[in-house]
Amino acid sequence: MRNTLLAIVLILMSFQLSAQPDNWYFSITMGGCWPVRSFATTDPAVTDAGFAKNGFALNLDATYPLSNHWGLKGMVSLNTNPVDRNGMGTMMEDRMKKQIAFTETQRDYLSLTVNSWLTNSMLFGPVFTLNFDRFAWDFMAIAGMNVTYLPNQQLLLKDPTKNWEYLQHNTNNINLSMAYLAGTAVRINVSQKLQLKVGVDYQMSQSKNNWEEIRSTKNGSSVINEQLNNGNTIVAKDVIMGTIGFVYYL
Repeated sequence: MRNTLLAIVLILMSFQLSAQPDNWYFSITMGGCWPVRSFATTDPAVTDAGFAKNGFALNLDATYPLSNHWGLKGMVSLNTNPVDRNGMGTMMEDRMKKQIAFTETQRDYLSLTVNSWLTNSMLFGPVFTLNFDRFAWDFMAIAGMNVTYLPNQQLLLKDPTKNWEYLQHNTNNINLSMAYLAGTAVRINVSQKLQLKVGVDYQMSQSKNNWEEIRSTKNGSSVINEQLNNGNTIVAKDVIMGTIGFVYYL
């Protein structure tokens, strides 16, 4: 036991000694966010389709070097992806038609509202670096918490010739899940404290979207709400982020 504790102390001391010549470095990068797998699917028949289109990514991170090759990285990642309205609207309309009679003459009274996917992630983990004369090459595998703001889709049928309205919408606006990210980046020296950074990351998470269908019937001065159907959809939110930006050493 004593030998084990001594070994741990020596390892920690070696980390500290090897980290002393280097300082914290921070980076900010931005670029494209491309959905992949089912997250990019726009086929209404696919139950876990994300209907996501190409979007935007912004990454902020800080790294503390432990040695010449290893470090600990913390990252805050934000990405957003617009939604394919045609695909999502068709999926919701097909779901509606199973509950109520709908004719093409009523299409003028049908409206769809939907926002973009928006995700914030806080990630932490190790980074391995290969150092060269003019640049460094990083490899990282990190994980953490993911907060997804759902598209908030709503399909409303409001026919003035009827005494009822139909509404299909999601009942949760935010979903929490685990996030995993694997990536690589090249840092090119610009000055003693400044580097140009180009990176590619693959991020995996998922979101659960709870939804319901309601028919609101007017009965004199009151309104009676009837839940026609409800359920949930789990979407695997996989994206590839290609970003470029700058690194600053303290």
